Amino acid sequence: RNIQDAVNIANDDMKTKTSLIESRLITGDTALFGQFCKRLEARCVRNHVDDYLKMRIGDQDTRRVKFGNSALLQEPNIKNGCGGLRDYQNLLWMTHFKYGTRTLEQLEAQGMIRPKNRMQLDVGYDFLLRTRNELHYQTTRLVDDMPKALQPRVAWHLGYKNRSPARRLEELMRDLYTHLRAIHLITRMVERRLALRPKNIHRLPSFRTLFGGGKKEESIDGFKIINGELVPTSSRIFKDQPQRLMRVFLYAQQRGLEFHPDLTQLLRDNASLVDDDFIHDAENHETFLEILNQRGNVAPAMRAMHEVDLLGRYIPEFGRMTCLVQHEFFHAYAADEHTLVCLEKLDQIWDADKPPFAHYTHILQDIDLPYLLYLALFLHDAGKGMESGDHVRDGMVVCQKVGARLGLTSHRLARLKFLVENHLLMAEVSQRRDIDSPTVIRQFAKTVQDEENLAMLTLLTFADSLGTSDNLWNDFKNTLLKTLYHLAGRHLTSGKDYKKAEAEQLAKLKQEAHEQLPLKISGEELEAHFEHLTPRYFRTHSLKHIHIDLTQVNRFLKRVVNGTGTKVLEPIIAWHNQPARGYTSVKICTWDRPGLFTTISGALAAADLNILSARVFSRGDGIIIDTFFVLNARTGGLVKRPERDMFKKLITQALLSDESPEFESQIETLAKPSTSAEWQLPTRIRIDTHSAKSRTIVEVESEDRLGLLHRISKVLTRHGLSIHVARISTEKGAAIDTFYVRTALGKKPTDK
Repeated sequence: RNIQDAVNIANDDMKTKTSLIESRLITGDTALFGQFCKRLEARCVRNHVDDYLKMRIGDQDTRRVKFGNSALLQEPNIKNGCGGLRDYQNLLWMTHFKYGTRTLEQLEAQGMIRPKNRMQLDVGYDFLLRTRNELHYQTTRLVDDMPKALQPRVAWHLGYKNRSPARRLEELMRDLYTHLRAIHLITRMVERRLALRPKNIHRLPSFRTLFGGGKKEESIDGFKIINGELVPTSSRIFKDQPQRLMRVFLYAQQRGLEFHPDLTQLLRDNASLVDDDFIHDAENHETFLEILNQRGNVAPAMRAMHEVDLLGRYIPEFGRMTCLVQHEFFHAYAADEHTLVCLEKLDQIWDADKPPFAHYTHILQDIDLPYLLYLALFLHDAGKGMESGDHVRDGMVVCQKVGARLGLTSHRLARLKFLVENHLLMAEVSQRRDIDSPTVIRQFAKTVQDEENLAMLTLLTFADSLGTSDNLWNDFKNTLLKTLYHLAGRHLTSGKDYKKAEAEQLAKLKQEAHEQLPLKISGEELEAHFEHLTPRYFRTHSLKHIHIDLTQVNRFLKRVVNGTGTKVLEPIIAWHNQPARGYTSVKICTWDRPGLFTTISGALAAADLNILSARVFSRGDGIIIDTFFVLNARTGGLVKRPERDMFKKLITQALLSDESPEFESQIETLAKPSTSAEWQLPTRIRIDTHSAKSRTIVEVESEDRLGLLHRISKVLTRHGLSIHVARISTEKGAAIDTFYVRTALGKKPTDK
């Protein structure tokens, strides 16, 4: 073939083009080789950059998925897996096409890679080459997969001389994982930088000139939001306020934003700010728990934290598991990766429409304290980072320590410890016991204690099993788990022991509330509060929040007794900004009346406030205690004085008026015009007349928008239904609202 033939073939096939670009002169005509290289650059590289990068990145994504999509597999592919040799080589090939560089040193000189990153890549690449060479010697053939059986032998010949094969394997694989992970993360970051740069820029910006550029769309807490990405406004943003290191993940999670590569690098550079003061800071605790509370959207934030080395620093008990080998044959991942994959599986349940995930969606939607479930799943294997060998027992110690540090109440800490202690129980009972035996079900239900434990343990078991290996779960195991869940649930709700335990728990809580009762609240008021509210209220409220609600009811009743005229009918409204959680809470206490929920939700929307979630409870004596978690609908920020004053004005006018208030025109004026997206979340409505004894449950799932809750509740009111309890949540752009309704006469609505 002549030079033109080589050019034609190269332009027809990406792999051939890459091979020819990589060609080196061994012997022959130097002048001819030089001519070949120049022609290849002119005809195959210039004017082909975008097409080549697109094909190369597409090939890279396909290859990563094919070989496990993780750098921390128990049996990694050293050449083609995530963080393998091919990732390193792809980086050089792509930067050569776009910037004309051939080495990491040249990339560093252009400001694309920092010296530390270049050193990590060079050291990691060298380690992978030595490991792969030794693997070839041991197998006497070309092989890139690192089977577990060969790992101790390869380790020995690479200088790991521990007499224990297991320890030798751990030492080698931890080093291998560390290098694979570093190559994977650094090359991914550089790939994003390549894709982001304008076509007419031929030199990558240095890290000294990171910030600026792009159209400013919105600012929040020192960050700019540009084209769906968070960008720092200063290189000192975290040094000035270290708590931003945690808050930035909540901002990205709540708004569906990506981190700009510059922000990712800045987070890595400032991870050392996570010191003892940061770890024990109460505001950071609130933010971290709020991140865990975002059902269906937790795993991306946790993985992002781990990738910038923040998660293991903030929760050192998890940090011990980083790149830790798991010896059980059925585990596909290292310990930290297994945990993150488990969180991803739990997220998938939230809006699933296909089995097996869809079988558990209703359970996750009914969980009252999702952050507790996610925290238990996050810590369920944390005992493996310790030395005793009993990871369940060590895990109990870990979750006690972490839960106490995060400020969990004793009751919630007890539930967390139960889940970690028993995270293997449900799989063992469903797969190894006769679940058709009433004795087995009775004993299991006795251990589980209540419905909330059962629901959380079921979800944890499912996510843990799927996060262990893609091949571990099957339809048979799924059927066993679902059957055990239903049988145990039936036993719990019908058994006298359950009702007795619930009554004892309420009595204990009442006693604690009485002992810490604020001076201005009487014992009679406390008794009325417990008498007129459902057990669910007390399951979802801490002692502190019960006292807050009691105080608000006390203020309302004093106004009723001492007020005159229309003042008697005005609600008590209390606002509280919670920047650590990224929202403002507003509590409303007043007399219940038909359409009240519709009025409140309408007034909030008309005041340009977006409702993230709500806790709505009606006391048996006609007093409602409603809590809404809201944001400014335009800015996504906390609620300020103008919006508060507007809401108070609207709700007061609405409650004092003899006519039904109309907020539709105001909401329409404030609402953003809908985008003509190719796909929109379909609206689903489910009516359940069986699960609750005296109420009918109406579930609505729809794309979130300003005023949606007002419209839904207005329809319910129009049909003569009053809302007894409402559970409102907004996750991943979807509103998932559950209403427990009754007729105007207090009866349960039915099909008849």
